[in-house]
Amino acid sequence: MSVIVLDPSLPEGHRRLMATQPELLPPAPERPAWGGRTPGDVLTVLPQSALWGFLPLVVGLVHRGRIVLLPGLLLQAAVLGIWIRYGFTTFFLAGLAVQATAFLVLLALAGESPVAGYGRRHRGRYVTASMLEPLDAALLERTVAATATVLRSRLDRDGLLDGIANRVILPRQEWEIAETLTELTRLRREQAGARSGRVTERISAMLESQEEALKVATRALAWRISSLEEYARRTEEAEEVYAEWRTLQDLADDGDAYRELLSRTVRDDLAAGEVGELAERAERLEASLRESVEQARLAGLTLIPREG
Repeated sequence: MSVIVLDPSLPEGHRRLMATQPELLPPAPERPAWGGRTPGDVLTVLPQSALWGFLPLVVGLVHRGRIVLLPGLLLQAAVLGIWIRYGFTTFFLAGLAVQATAFLVLLALAGESPVAGYGRRHRGRYVTASMLEPLDAALLERTVAATATVLRSRLDRDGLLDGIANRVILPRQEWEIAETLTELTRLRREQAGARSGRVTERISAMLESQEEALKVATRALAWRISSLEEYARRTEEAEEVYAEWRTLQDLADDGDAYRELLSRTVRDDLAAGEVGELAERAERLEASLRESVEQARLAGLTLIPREG
């Protein structure tokens, strides 16, 4: 799946659909002729509309959905009733009328997908890796991977990273980085275009100065992304400890059953020692968990912009 970053202020439904099908986003801002419909759509719609006109039950059986099957069954009964009551000619004319209606409806539903429509509507409010130069695309992919690591973590879902509104801050950070990468790509391409023409000494000096500015800006952005990756790394480390801690907690909940089992087979003091050791492990792991979560939380706090 293509990497995509969307403006957090977009409607949630639009964001979700665009994020799941970024390959359908339009390459150009202009709406295509005929709404994106092609001769291939017409050739596809023709046999389907013919089935709706004369064998609608077949359409219902193929789709197997109650939404399509029931109308197909009712329409099939209706056209057969027309044939029996009014004869073949009336049946044929009625079928042609249904076919023409189905053709227009199916052709209206063909063409551009809703995702493409959202893409044109929200042009400039999403960035994909394919829109960027290779260097910038790689930085975008690193950003998306680090953000996803934190937002998909059990630590974040269970609220252990308190004090950091990850679901607000991280998408905003991700979008700011994507916007900056878009501008870097634009300037790189502008430079490449300038270098492809006649380059005088003064133009060359200016281009070198601009190229140095691009390098500085890229390094600064890469450092910001590294901070985000550090947060993701700390979160992963803490999540491993958290998973182990949860397992030990589950085992500790069964402590009474183990104590009873050991008491039946060995001396009481040995049984108490075995269970006590399990409790000590849980305590040590809990302390390690608190430290790991705190390290992740501190790494995340560095991403929060300072006010004033």
